[in-house]
Amino acid sequence: MLNILLQRMNLKNLLLIFFVMFSIAGCSTLSGSGNSMLQNDAYASSDFYLDKVNSSQDAEERTNYQLLAVRALISENKIAQAASLLSSLKELDDDQQLDASILKAAVLAAQRDSNGATGLLNTINMDSLSNSQKVRYYEVLAQVAENNQDTVGAINAHVQMDRFISDMQRKQQNNDTIWSLLRSLDKNTLNSLIVDPNDIALKGWVDLAKVYNDHISQPDQMRFAIQNWKTTYANHPAAFLLPTDLRGVVNFEDLKIQQVALLLPLSGNGELIGKIIQQGFNDAHGNSPVIVKAYDTMGGTPVADLVNQAKQDGAQAVVGPLLKDNVEALLNSNAMQGLSVLTLNTAPSMRPLQGVCYYGLSPEDEAQSAAVKMWHDGETNPIVFAPQNDLGQRSASAFNAKWQTLAGTDANTYYYNLVDDILANIKNASMSGKVNAIYVVADSQQLQEIKTALDNSDAHGIAIYATSRSNSANNGPDYRLTMNGVKFSDIPFLSDLNSASYQQALKLANGDYSLLRLYAMGADAWMLINKFAEMRQIPGYTINGLTGVLSAGDGCNIERAMTWMQYDNGNIKTIN
Repeated sequence: MLNILLQRMNLKNLLLIFFVMFSIAGCSTLSGSGNSMLQNDAYASSDFYLDKVNSSQDAEERTNYQLLAVRALISENKIAQAASLLSSLKELDDDQQLDASILKAAVLAAQRDSNGATGLLNTINMDSLSNSQKVRYYEVLAQVAENNQDTVGAINAHVQMDRFISDMQRKQQNNDTIWSLLRSLDKNTLNSLIVDPNDIALKGWVDLAKVYNDHISQPDQMRFAIQNWKTTYANHPAAFLLPTDLRGVVNFEDLKIQQVALLLPLSGNGELIGKIIQQGFNDAHGNSPVIVKAYDTMGGTPVADLVNQAKQDGAQAVVGPLLKDNVEALLNSNAMQGLSVLTLNTAPSMRPLQGVCYYGLSPEDEAQSAAVKMWHDGETNPIVFAPQNDLGQRSASAFNAKWQTLAGTDANTYYYNLVDDILANIKNASMSGKVNAIYVVADSQQLQEIKTALDNSDAHGIAIYATSRSNSANNGPDYRLTMNGVKFSDIPFLSDLNSASYQQALKLANGDYSLLRLYAMGADAWMLINKFAEMRQIPGYTINGLTGVLSAGDGCNIERAMTWMQYDNGNIKTIN
């Protein structure tokens, strides 16, 4: 009993000693570490910190909360409010001034003042920063690099940042960002990078991207290549936390499709459209052993019943339906279970679903392609002119969404009913700033009127970008001369008018470009369902289709990179 009592007393004393030592160590750390509120991560909202500002009685604490509020405002993309609050802060101590410098640089970077942000960062002594502050320092560096379209610089900033991130979720996010930036580099740029062999972190990332690019067309070999990379870079951050996109790749499973059901309107009002798509599909299918059975969605049978019938007939995959109402009906049924489905249109209830991809010739693809093209051409202040209807609103919204991701600003948008509306808006816009380029959603006649009117006005130097709506088989030599300098997007199939496949399809479509585009869509639908597993499981996997360079976006919504052409002294030349 005495021994037990002594053991209990010893344990009690040991715990007391440990508690005292821990308390002393804690006090020592706080007293020597400066302002811990500012040196640590902060996760609350700006409203939370602003409430703390109002309720705090201590001046130093109140300023700290203001700085934390600025940090939150920046993360919430409320840059103007962050800048205003930051400029109002006076009489900061050394710790607060240091944190404010990082915040000011972040605001300048968000405002695309790269020189100002870089100059401010250069005044900061890195040794005086906590790990959390170093992460924010490199975040600003990365933002500046992206502002300057220096993808490699942004990658390097994120690689350096990883050393100071302790939270696993944020490490994963940072790895995913590095991977996304690497994947945005074209192969030539990536392969020509010169990396210091002593910079193992950056070299490992670059080598991983090269491994991915080298095996992207052979996904069944990808997992072994990535495993070999892991062996070489066993201590690399990505070896512990593989980018999210690569997790599906290492578990890639090919689909063995033996029979496809093709759901199209093959009678009634939709017969012409359905049969030209079917012809394109069948021509691309060629001599493949895969069985294709067509089902008429205009025959009165509900689309879900057609799909159930296709399953009974032995289909593992479905291409279609084409009409929006039928796509909607299919999405709201249980008929798709167990099938790979490639719809040929979108629907209001379109959402990410296992085993489903969405494909169509949407105006959003063209508008996004235009935003990318104009950005790469160095245009900084584009104006979008779109008709006052559903097509115009969809096109303008898609352009603006893409422009925001590229430039960080909204594109000026005007909706028109008459061509005269465009000219008036250009004149008004010119009064408030230089207008260098416009993107016009218009048919060929409207575009000709716009181009002629601009040529005869003070705005004759404006660059014009247009959609495929303006590209018609009826556009003759005079039209092409009038359009000199105008750039427009269209499907690659219509950029090579001398190809055998184009000449064959031209006869089927009787010279109608809109039907030619549907023929090309049918051909690409075969390629997409034939590579369905790759499109769903291999991020960045592309198909050089007749309707564009095809890739899978969010929710397996198939995106199309368009071909760009330009009228040049009566001729049409491809420019990308």
